[in-house]
Parts: sequence; structure tokens; C-alpha cells
Amino acid sequence: MDATEISPLTEEAIAKLLDDRNVRTPSKPYDNGRRQTPRWPFPGTVELWVPGEDGVEEHQLATCLNLSLGGVGMLADIELPVGLELALAIHQPEMSFHGRGAIRHCTAVEPSFYIGLEFLFDEE
Repeated sequence: MDATEISPLTEEAIAKLLDDRNVRTPSKPYDNGRRQTPRWPFPGTVELWVPGEDGVEEHQLATCLNLSLGGVGMLADIELPVGLELALAIHQPEMSFHGRGAIRHCTAVEPSFYIGLEFLFDEE
């Protein structure tokens, strides 16, 4: 894939990225508390478009720390409320993805925030 392309964020696209990096997803159900899929270190950039109360989106950059089939863990300079749905783009050397996600947790780690975001895949 041409790294200049931006592809829709799908489970299949994330699975291909993991497979291309020889990360093996478990063949049996994964159960680690609330998380349904394991996460792997994937440094990179995450773009966030945070909706404002006035309807205008604010563009923010975050640092991707880990990635799974179902979400991303990242560091950001801003606190985001749990449950917030937003647009995002994830940039990795092999490919970039655009899609939507929901904030599942946000923890202060001075001077930043560690944020867990669950991917929201469009229904077919």
C-alpha cells in the first residue's frame, strides 16, 4: 500500500497492519478484564478532531502508544471526556487510516493525558 493513501478504518485494515508487522492476533477469544483484544506497541501520530460545544471541531495531535483490533492507547495534551465520539486518523509508516472512535478512559499523567479510544466501525 502507498503510505500516502488514507484508508477507511476497518477491522480488516487494522488486522492487515498487524499481520504485515508479524503480530499474531489470538485465534481463541481473548479475555483480559474489559479489553477484548490484546494491544501491541505502535508508536506514531494520531490526529483527533474534537467536537466543540459550538459545533466547530478542534484539531489536536496525539502520540500513539499501542494499537489493537479494537482501539488505540495514546498520549494527548488535552483531557477528553469519557464517552466523547470523534473523528480520527492514525498514521503508521505503512498506511494511514481515518475513522471514528469513542473515548473509553482518560487518565492524567502529568503533563499529558493517557487516553484509551475504542474504534467505532461503520455498520455495513
